[in-house]
Formats: sequence, structure tokens, C-alpha cells
Amino acid sequence: MLRSVDGRADEAFLTRLREEVRDIIEPPLGGPRTVLAAFEDERGELRSYVVEYRAQSAPAWAPAGRHIDVSHQLLSISVKGDLAAICASETSLRDKLRRLLTDRSVTRAEIEAAFVGDQARALWLTGIHTSTDAKADAKTLMGNALEYAIDPLGDQSYAFTAVRSRVALTLGSGRNDPTIGAAPDDGRLWLYRPADWASYAADVESLIDAVGAPTGTATPFPMLATHVTDLASVRDAYAVTIVPAELMQDDVDPQLHDLAVRWAYASTFTVTPGAGAALTAAVEIDDVVLGDLVITPAINGDKVDLRYRWSPLPAPAAAPLRNELDEVLGSHDWLKVYYDSSHTIARGRCYISAYRDQWFPNWRFVDLTGYNIQKEKPALSGGRDLAASIGQLQASGAPDDSLFAYCLQLFGGSGHLACDDGSMELADFVHIADDDTVTLIHAKAAHSGSANREASTSPYEVVTGQAIKNLRHLDRTVLATALQRSAPHAIAAGTWENGNQVADRTGIIARATALPTGHPRRVVILQPHLTQTEHDACQAAAVGPARLHRMKQLNTLMLAARLSANAVGSEIEVWGALP
Repeated sequence: MLRSVDGRADEAFLTRLREEVRDIIEPPLGGPRTVLAAFEDERGELRSYVVEYRAQSAPAWAPAGRHIDVSHQLLSISVKGDLAAICASETSLRDKLRRLLTDRSVTRAEIEAAFVGDQARALWLTGIHTSTDAKADAKTLMGNALEYAIDPLGDQSYAFTAVRSRVALTLGSGRNDPTIGAAPDDGRLWLYRPADWASYAADVESLIDAVGAPTGTATPFPMLATHVTDLASVRDAYAVTIVPAELMQDDVDPQLHDLAVRWAYASTFTVTPGAGAALTAAVEIDDVVLGDLVITPAINGDKVDLRYRWSPLPAPAAAPLRNELDEVLGSHDWLKVYYDSSHTIARGRCYISAYRDQWFPNWRFVDLTGYNIQKEKPALSGGRDLAASIGQLQASGAPDDSLFAYCLQLFGGSGHLACDDGSMELADFVHIADDDTVTLIHAKAAHSGSANREASTSPYEVVTGQAIKNLRHLDRTVLATALQRSAPHAIAAGTWENGNQVADRTGIIARATALPTGHPRRVVILQPHLTQTEHDACQAAAVGPARLHRMKQLNTLMLAARLSANAVGSEIEVWGALP
């Protein structure tokens, strides 16, 4: 996706792109490529130019042999106003087009806002932390909604380079909410293969229109490293490496791949920081000293240009290697620069990775009017055990006002509910809903009944540990086995089916055994010590530093628990008290 750099639009914009693309494809720049056919197409405001050509190249396993690979490729340019979309079937040509065309890719922020949505299916991350054996330099995630799989603490030192997600967009061909791949740094998108040219042209026009009227957010993954466009606070460079993205790609030009391997693994840079973001790096490769490279980063739009010069010029013997590095720096965004200010320049962008406190997203506050928030279980009297006391009138004639009674009232009216309180409990309650959702419920009494009680981690530490320890019981087989183990005990009578208390666990055991693979999973921690009033005051930073610090600690505790729950395909909710 390109934007005109000088205001040219429509036919004038297409003319320039057409001429530049033909120069890149055809000799001498294009090498062994032969144009076979070309045509223009105009549909309403969308103007397109299409080239079919034949490309020849030596196979990677026999670069100097007599064998020649021949492929037939397609390249299309579509223009509407001052925006253009170029589609190239030849992978190795895409980077060359991005580097050699006069017009620039649309900005990272524009791509993020228009083409990064929810339900992320694939996410490519690059680390902006210093390389270490204990943490991956880059990683790829696959899943159904990866925005929930990101570690809000450990992944703060990664920036995303590409994502496939569901986008709230109707394509011209009629497809709604498509899954679109987006690489914001390159201004690149990828979708499904269209059925015909008419569908392709209609969809491309939709994509061009979406750049001008984005529907998403410019910060789709706020817990990841932040992209910055101001170098004023960047200082004290301490390391430089070459990290080519091409090392992770299979369909890259063999010569480019060899160049990437050579400079990524054989070069070293010894850094001396300069003023602000500037630095000097003493460069060596394969034990050959090239000299000092003075690097001065400068903002250019939303990107960072690394301007450099040799000081002094390398010796004549090192000139070929110097020229090779000049090509690397001038043509590829491979250089990564690390700063003590927690900034990193990578892939032509500047990011900051500093610890940012994250808020646990799954606080829920429930109305506990009529219940004693400091009373976990009903009092036992008159020879009744716990199973016979939950939700029943107490010896005084008063209703059961314990948190257990609240759980029964909320979950017991439908599906299957079992109390498993005891020394080897899997949860205080387990509920299997009619839609196959398994919920493990852990209830703990508040440490204070004061309406002005403040946030604290201590009321949550034990119950959260119990919840994490018992996550394995969300599995249908493990759950059924645990229910069978407790069946001979008195607590087995604490079982309800669709609102009716039953004598044993036969029904819920059968229900657990029959659960489908991949059934929904949920963990609920009912601990009413935190009130919504305290939560909201802390979130608005309207409290003193000590209270805010305790709330941050509590959020960190629950975020760690959420990661454990997510690892077994579950979500975790923590219920506090209204107001």
C-alpha cells in the first residue's frame, strides 16, 4: 500500500508507478525477466495496470550450474486518488519495489488502524531486548484470539511486525469481516486468493478506501513495546546487531539470504555512545577491522533513517567489505540499535520497552446485599453437615447468608452444580452449564466488612494459589475422576441438577464424562474484599501511592494467574463486591 509523495493522483500517479515498475522488472535492473503481456483496466475511480512476465533464475542448489528455473509471474498496480496497491506474485521482487519506488508505503499507524482487528490468528513478534539465552529474539504465535494470549508482563519487550486478524470491513466482493494479514512496517497486506479479476479489483478498492477511513485502533496490542516517533529522549547506545528478517523467510532470494547470514553471524559492533541517539561503532567481520562507523538516527515521517559515515575511511583492503556493508545499510532495515534509555531502533522504527503496570481486565463486581461477605460457609448445627446446610435456614431461623449460599443461588438454578469443599477439593464448587462450559468456583471471605476497606493482596494469595493448583480439573477426564473420588463422601450430597438437590453425583459425573473435546472453561474467584469503589479510585489514580501500589501488586498477582489459566484454554474472572 503506497501513498503519493508529491500529490500526484489517479492517472498521473499510475503513470509514474507504471514507468518505474517497468524499469525495475526489465533489464538491466530486472535481470532475466521478460514481459509477456500488459493491460490497463478502469472500473469507476479505480485505475489498474497489470503485467505478466517470465522470470528466470538459477536454483539455489546449483547457482553456477546449467539448470535454469523458469516461473511465470503477475504484477498489478491499482490507483485511486493518491493511494495505490501493488500486488506482486514474485516474492523476491517485493522488497526491491519497496526500496526503489519513489512513493512510500503508508504509515504503520494507518495500517494498524485500518487492518488490525480482533481475534488475531497469527502474530509475529520481534524482541527489542538485548539478546539473551533466556529469552527468544523473536517468536511466532498461532491461535484463535491471540490478544488474550500475550503475556502482559513478559512480552513487553516485543514489538509485533505482522498479524493476521479479523477486520471489521466489508470487501467489494461481498465478504464481511475478513481475516487479513498485515505487516505495518512494510505497508503490506495479504488476503485470500480471489476468484477472478473483478473480485480482485473490487477488494483492492475496498482496501484503498479503508486506509482513508480506518475503523480500528492505532494501538491494537497495548501491552507490547510502544512505537515512538520522537528521538528526544533516546540516549546512551550500548549495542548494535544486524538482524535480517530474511533469515526467518523461506522464499527469499538465495543471494540475499547468504548476505543476511554473513552479516548477522560474522559481524561485531563495539559501541561508543554519542550525543542523544547518535553513536560510533567499531566494525569487524571475519576478523577484518573495517573501522569506525558513525551512526546518526533521524526521524523521517514515522520511520527512523540511520545516517552514517566512516571515520576514518577503512583501509583499501577492507573496501570490498565496507562497500558490502554500505549496501546492507542503504537497502535493508537490518540494523538494530539498543539504548540504556530503554529504546531500541529496529526495522526502521524506534520502540520503547519499559515496564508498564498492566490492569487485570477481568474484575467483576457483584451485588452481595443480604450476604455476609466475611462468612465463607454456613454454620453447622443440629447435626447437619455442610451439604445439608448450604442455602438452608440456619438454626436461628435466618436464611443462609454465606458466600456458599450466594454461589448456590447464582449457579444452582440450571445445569449441574457440585460442592467439593474439603482438604483435597478441586474447587469449592464445580458447575457444568447447558452449553458445556465448565466453571471452577473458589470462594473466600473478605478480610474486612468495612465499606472503606482498601485493596490488598493478602486476601487473594491463598485462594488464587488454590485456583492455579486446580486448573487441571478443567479437563473433562480429570474432572470426572475427581468427582468419582469424592462420590463416597458426605459432601457428595451437595449436588444440584437444574435447581434440585440430588442425593449423589451420578448425574454430574455422567455429564462430565460426556463433555466434548475443547469444551469452554472458566475459573471464578469470589473474594469480595475488593470493592468497585476502591477499584475505580485506584484505576483513576485518585488514591495515595501506598494504596495504588497495593492495587498494582494485586493486578500483577491476578495477571500471572490469568496466564496460567490461559495456558489450559481457560479464562479467569475475579469477583469483588458492589459498590
